Amino acid sequence: MPEVLDYSVVIAIHTLWLAARSEGIGVGGVSILDPSRVAANLEVPAEWIFIGHLCIGYPEGDDHTPALERQGWERRHSSEAKLIYR
Repeated sequence: MPEVLDYSVVIAIHTLWLAARSEGIGVGGVSILDPSRVAANLEVPAEWIFIGHLCIGYPEGDDHTPALERQGWERRHSSEAKLIYR
């Protein structure tokens, strides 16, 4: 199952994110990128798959409201709307 490599990268990012946050380090994923343009700019082999672009560092401040929500780009959705009962 070759896709396991992709999933391994995703779980590694998740683990990095949790470890960083436990040390007070902020992690953010940039989702407004064009994967083909990133690959061209970085001159990576054609068979490589773009998984994500992360920003990692110490935040200027601590806030319990996500930046996208504070800026009006996104809003929280109730968890009930996401749950499926069978």
